Amino acid sequence: MAIALTTLTPGVAQVSPEGSRIEVTLSDNQILFGSLLVVSGRLSSTTNNVPIPLATVRLQYYREGDAEFVREVTMTTSNPEGRFEDRVNTTYLLRIGTWSVNASFAGGRIYERASTIVSFNLVVQPSLSLYVSAHDVRLGQSIVIDGLLFACIPCINDEVEVTFTRPDNTNFSITLPLVAIGGPYSGGYYNTTVTLDAKGVWRIKATWMGNDVSLPAFSHVEEVRVGTSTGLFKDTWFPIGLGLATLVVVAILLARRGVLRKNT
Repeated sequence: MAIALTTLTPGVAQVSPEGSRIEVTLSDNQILFGSLLVVSGRLSSTTNNVPIPLATVRLQYYREGDAEFVREVTMTTSNPEGRFEDRVNTTYLLRIGTWSVNASFAGGRIYERASTIVSFNLVVQPSLSLYVSAHDVRLGQSIVIDGLLFACIPCINDEVEVTFTRPDNTNFSITLPLVAIGGPYSGGYYNTTVTLDAKGVWRIKATWMGNDVSLPAFSHVEEVRVGTSTGLFKDTWFPIGLGLATLVVVAILLARRGVLRKNT
């Protein structure tokens, strides 16, 4: 290791501190809230990359825009590699958003001080539901499609894309606005009415693309059979959206009609 000498007093040689640096890596730059974040690094000299063991490194965690650190830890670099590691349960950080970790070394008589900052996004995973008002319909019959995007942030002026796959595997998509709903957790509601124009089994799926603090969300796939119903639903058209009580009344009337036909 090269050592620079500086003469401050005639006849007395003083040792100038050597430069140092901190290298920091993250287990991921986008971390799901509640999962484990691993911050690891290495302290070394700038002259010939020699590791600096048994030195104190400080890590300070803060959220973008905050004035105070949320988490602060000190650790000693390993011997002889000069490495350090901090494992953080991100639930401890409490809030999502962009976070930074400031890693610093105070230096001393042998090495100069050093610091570096790395950033990551702490995100949530919303859930996206999709419902259809009927799974067996006649050709030309409309169905209602709706769903809820739960725990999206901020979920304002946002959209969901609903993709329809036809029986011949061609598809088309429509974009629906999310209407913000109240409550302790933010969410958005979407709905529309569509008419499926081909016989066979249709597959319908909703997608939300996510944002800086929320991962993308995908609904389950709903299947709707068009023109393939059997029995009562094949011969009788029921307007979509009828309540259960109304369907029961219609069923009773149809049963009575069948009895009258037998008696005539």
